[in-house]
Amino acid sequence: MKNSSLKNRYFAPFFGLVLLLAVWQFISGFYNPVIVPSPAETWRSFFSLAVGGLLWEQGRQTMARGFAGFGLAVLAGTPLGFLIGLNQTAAGLFQPLVVVLQVIPLISWLLLAMIWIGFARVPLFVVFVTTLPLIIINTIQGIKSVDLQLLQMADVFRVGKLRIIREVYFPQVIPYLFAGLAAALGTTWRAVAMAELLSVNQGVGAGMAIARSNLETATLFAWTFFLIILGLLTDRLLSCLSRQKTNQWK
Repeated sequence: MKNSSLKNRYFAPFFGLVLLLAVWQFISGFYNPVIVPSPAETWRSFFSLAVGGLLWEQGRQTMARGFAGFGLAVLAGTPLGFLIGLNQTAAGLFQPLVVVLQVIPLISWLLLAMIWIGFARVPLFVVFVTTLPLIIINTIQGIKSVDLQLLQMADVFRVGKLRIIREVYFPQVIPYLFAGLAAALGTTWRAVAMAELLSVNQGVGAGMAIARSNLETATLFAWTFFLIILGLLTDRLLSCLSRQKTNQWK
């Protein structure tokens, strides 16, 4: 049974990837490379970008902007989520604003940011405003999931508020917070690439814009492949950190 589980864990994704590549190769045979480049053509473009240093140079810009916006959202969203979840007055004041932030389309933020703050800071700003609601909402949900009996017991024994937050709320909120962080990270790389595409001349999004202008579809696929790898790696790192922190707070 254990061997079967290991096979499913490691071989199923491998065969899924092989199947995807086979379908991609099959479809590319019916189209000009300008429309659908083959996996081999995409790999050659990716390798060329990597060897030439452009992949790392532009990728570094994208990662710096993405992590900066994401980090600011975490620093602002986590305490704000706690405040809204624990205080009814704060919930009445801020929760409608969080909903508004969540429903505003990405393209609206992009265009407004270009008007408000200039082009250079648009990617960081867009990442911040699009990931902030995800972190706040998941933090609030974690607070609402706290066992009421634990809170009543803490009240009976006159436990201090800071200790209640640290020892009762945090262990319950951590899984919800990390779920919000995972969703925010996925949004981060999409948002920063689109913002770079429209606002700056450096970064993965800017590279994609140049590839599109030159009809270099294989290069466009290569940049997309880089974003996919970046998303998978950061998601895996976050999953490992989530398991570590969840076990720590148990």
